Amino acid sequence: MNDLGFIGNKEKNFRKYLENHFGIVLHQSIAIFYQDGVRIGNREITKSDIDGELGYAACDAGFNPTNSLIQNFGHLARKNFIQVNAEEGKQFASGKPLSVDLGVKNKYIIVKYQQHIVGLGQYDSKKKKIINKIPQKRRREIINSI
Repeated sequence: MNDLGFIGNKEKNFRKYLENHFGIVLHQSIAIFYQDGVRIGNREITKSDIDGELGYAACDAGFNPTNSLIQNFGHLARKNFIQVNAEEGKQFASGKPLSVDLGVKNKYIIVKYQQHIVGLGQYDSKKKKIINKIPQKRRREIINSI
């Protein structure tokens, strides 16, 4: 069996970050665990003997959420998201920033179009823009879904 290092503080801290920053409360069947970084997946996957990666990266080394996490759980967000129209959604998904004034605090923002999660952005309060954090390899797929 794979040796998964469950690090309670990192798991609790990341869950707390998701709840405080985005209002995202993960279902109890979702596990956050440490294996070559903080990862997320179904709790049952942690009991398997599969080769390869278990779950997927939940955050980077700086504890910032990944776009994959937001694509899968961003629909649960109750705060720090912005709703855009189709044109803005396609613009953002293509890699361009969104011009918007969200105040004086830099922060991560979830960009939504209707019921779809376009992706994750980082708001730059000096530039008054949401900078795209969607990996380039995912952009075409997202653009086609809008």
